[in-house]
Amino acid sequence: MFLCDSICNYRSTEPVWFRFFRGLFAITLTVIIIFYSKTQYQKINIEASIAIKLEDTVGLGLNMTICTAGIYNSINDVNIPRHTINYDITHRRLNVSLDEREIWLNITFNINNISDLYVYDDSEPYCNPNIIPNNLLSLNFESFQYLFLNKADPDLNYSINNIIDTAHFSLYLGRAYFISYKPIIVDKDVKLNLQLEQLPIQLESNEVNLKIFPHKLSNPFTARFEKTKKFDYTDLISNLGGFYGAIAGIFYLFFGMQRLEPWGLAQKYLFSCTHCRKSLKRNFARKYVSSAGIPLVEKVNKRPEGSSLEERVQILETLLRDYYLDDYYLKKVKYVRINHKRLLKKYEEIDRQDNEDTVNTESTEPDDSLV
Repeated sequence: MFLCDSICNYRSTEPVWFRFFRGLFAITLTVIIIFYSKTQYQKINIEASIAIKLEDTVGLGLNMTICTAGIYNSINDVNIPRHTINYDITHRRLNVSLDEREIWLNITFNINNISDLYVYDDSEPYCNPNIIPNNLLSLNFESFQYLFLNKADPDLNYSINNIIDTAHFSLYLGRAYFISYKPIIVDKDVKLNLQLEQLPIQLESNEVNLKIFPHKLSNPFTARFEKTKKFDYTDLISNLGGFYGAIAGIFYLFFGMQRLEPWGLAQKYLFSCTHCRKSLKRNFARKYVSSAGIPLVEKVNKRPEGSSLEERVQILETLLRDYYLDDYYLKKVKYVRINHKRLLKKYEEIDRQDNEDTVNTESTEPDDSLV
C-alpha cells in the first residue's frame, strides 16, 4: 500500500520536507478510502441496482376487456381499420386480444337500451355495469404475452404469459384516446407502464376511438428484462477495488510508482514455520548466493577477493529475469540473430563458390594470341 511505502520505504535521496509532504498526501488519501469504505458498507442489503437485458421477440399479445356503463348501454359494433384481431362481444362486455404492435379501435354503443340487469363476476370489480356511470366505460388490461424464438428449434417458439396487475381506465363516451404501453418484464412479472392521453376531438355521443401503440422510446420488437439486485458484499469488494485503483493512480501520478515487491505474504509470513522457511531460503540461496556476493544488499567493492564482476552481473541478470522482467522478446531477437548469422554464412559460402567457378572457367579458355 502506498501509505506504508511513503512512511517506511522512502528513498534515501529524498529530503525530509518531501518525505513529510508525501506522507501527509498518502494519509489524506487513506482517510478518503476509509470514509468511502464506510459509506459503501452501509449500503449492504439496503440499496439495490437494476440489471437490464434485451432480447428479440417474434410476436406479442395484449388482452383487455371493455365494459359498458349502467343497465342502459350496450356495445353495438367494433370497427378495426386495416387490422385483424380477436374479439368477443357479450352484450355489455368486449374482450379483445391484440397481436399487432399498434391498433385502432372504433367502438359504437346503443344508448338507453334498457335490458335485464346484468350479472357480473365478483372477481372483476371494475367490470360491474351496475355501478359504472352512464357516460363512462371501463377499460381493463388483463394480460400481456411475449413470443420468443426458440434458437434450438425454430419451429417450437415459446412465450412468457404473465398476468399483470389489472390496469384500469375510465373513458368518457364521445372522445378519442391514445394509450401507449412500454412493457418491462420485472422478476417474471410484466409491467405495461401505460399512459393515457385524451385527444381534443369530439365524436358522437355513442362512439369511442382508441389507438393502442407502444411507447415511442420502446422498441416493440425487443423485450426488456429487469432484475433487481441488492447491494451485497460482492458489490462492496468490486467498488472498493475500483476506488482504490483510482486513488492509487492519483498518488502514483504525483509521486511515481512504488518499488516492485516480488515476494508477498506467502513468502514473508504465511510459511513462517521452520521447515518451510528453511526450504525457501535454501532454494533461493542456491541460485543467487555465490563467491561474488549477494546482489543489491552487498556492495560491489566489498565483494570477496578473487570474485569477478562478470559473475556478479550474471546473478543480477538472473534475478531480473526470474522476478522482474519478461525475456520473451529478447529470446525471439536472439533466435533471429542466430538464423541471420547462419544464412549470412551460407550466402558467403555460395558467393565464394561462384567466384571460384568463374576463375576456373577463365583459366581454361584458349589464348587467341597463340592461335
